[in-house]
Amino acid sequence: MSYIRAALALGLTITTAQAADVIVRLHQPLSAKMTVPGFGLVQELIPELNLYLMNDMQKSATVATSLTKARALPSVMYAMDNHKLTLRGRTPSDPSYGQQWGLTKIQASAAWDLGTGGHNSDRDDIVVAVVDGGTDFTHQDLVNNSWINTAEIAGNNIDDDNNGYVDDINGWNAYNSTASIPKNMHGTHVAGIVGAQGNNGKDVAGVNWDVKIMGVAASSGEAAVILRGYGYVLKQKQIWINSGGRAGANVVATNSSFGVDGAECMSERYKVWNDIYEQMGQAGILSAAATANQAWDIDSTGDVPTSCTSNYIVSVTNTTEQDGLYSSAGWGKTHVDLGAPGTDVLSTVPGNISRKLTGTSMATPHVAGAIAHLYSVGSARFTQLSKSNPAQAALEVKRIMMENVDAISALANKTVTGGRLNLKKASQAIANY
Repeated sequence: MSYIRAALALGLTITTAQAADVIVRLHQPLSAKMTVPGFGLVQELIPELNLYLMNDMQKSATVATSLTKARALPSVMYAMDNHKLTLRGRTPSDPSYGQQWGLTKIQASAAWDLGTGGHNSDRDDIVVAVVDGGTDFTHQDLVNNSWINTAEIAGNNIDDDNNGYVDDINGWNAYNSTASIPKNMHGTHVAGIVGAQGNNGKDVAGVNWDVKIMGVAASSGEAAVILRGYGYVLKQKQIWINSGGRAGANVVATNSSFGVDGAECMSERYKVWNDIYEQMGQAGILSAAATANQAWDIDSTGDVPTSCTSNYIVSVTNTTEQDGLYSSAGWGKTHVDLGAPGTDVLSTVPGNISRKLTGTSMATPHVAGAIAHLYSVGSARFTQLSKSNPAQAALEVKRIMMENVDAISALANKTVTGGRLNLKKASQAIANY
C-alpha cells in the first residue's frame, strides 16, 4: 500500500503543494496517533527520518507563521522551510552571455549562486515595471518572464478583476489607455537587461533569469502620460498589499529612462515628480531613474527626476567596461547615487534578436534588476519586513545596494556612493539580513 493510501486509511488530511509548505521531522512516523494538527500531508520525503513535506491548512499562512506553529507542536522534532539550493558558480547557457560584459562586471554569476530571481522566500512573484515605450513580450527571451494578470480575461473588453483597467494582461498602455503594449526597441532592450530569461540556450541573460516584467508604455514628452503609467503601477501594488498577495502585482521597482534636462525637481513646476516617487515608495516601490545623457553636474544644473529628493529614487549614471564614467553621462555627488554598466550593452530587441545600445538608459535597468534580485535572495526576516513595512524594506534594499558598491576612481566625489553596482556583495548582505 502506498503511503498516500495508507495515510488516507488512517484518516490523515492529504493536500497539494502550496506557498506555505514546510518540511517537518517527527519524533515518530505519521499515524492516526502521531499527527501534526493544522497541517496536511503533501509528501513523505524520507521514511527513515520521519521526514514529511506538509502544508499549513490555513490558506493565508506564510512560511514564517507556519514554521512557528509547527515548531510548537510536541510531535515535531524540527521544522524548516522548503528552501532552495543552487549549483555553484552559475553560468547560463545563453549563447551571447560571453558578450555581456556588464553582468561580469557586477559579479552576477556569483550572485546567482544565491538565486536567479523571480520569487521571495515566501514564493511570491517579484515584479519590475518597465515604464518605457513598450516591450515585445513575444521575444523568446521575454515571453516566459512577462507579468500576467491572471484575474483578467484577454480580449473580452471587460474589466474582469475590477481594477479599473480593461484587459490589462501584461500591463498598460498609458499613451492611449488601452492594454495593447507596443513592441518598442528601447523598452524591449531595457526589459532584457532587467530580466531576459537565463539558461534557456537563447540570446542573452538578464540580471534576473526569472522575474516578472510588467510592461507600462508611458515614456512620453507629456507628463500626464507618464503619471498615468505610474498610477497604474501604484494601483497594482496597492491591490497586492490590500489583498494579501492574492491579486494585483508585487512590484518592487520601476525602471524609468526619461526626464527633463536642467530642471529643478523641487520647483513648483516639477514637484509632482517627487510626490509620485514618495507615494510609490510608501507602497514599497523603489524607482530606478536614469540621469541625463549629458556631461554635466546634476547638482548644479538640475534634472528631473534625478535631482528629486525622494529617498525612494535610485539615480544611476553610465559606466564603461574599463570602469570609467561615460563621456556623455551626468554625475552629481549629492543627487546621483551610483554607476552601473551602460556602454555597449547587449540586450533584447524586437524580432527575437539582440543588439548593443549605450546610455544611462542601459545602466539603470541593471539597478532595477538588482533591486528585484535582492528581494528574491533576501532572508525570511527581510521578506517579512517587506510585508509588514514595505516602505522601510525598500529603503533597506537601497541602503544595502549603496553600501556594497565597488568604489571606482571615476566616480569618486561624483556620485553619492563613489562606486559602481556590485550584485554579488549586495546579494550576500541581504541574504544575511
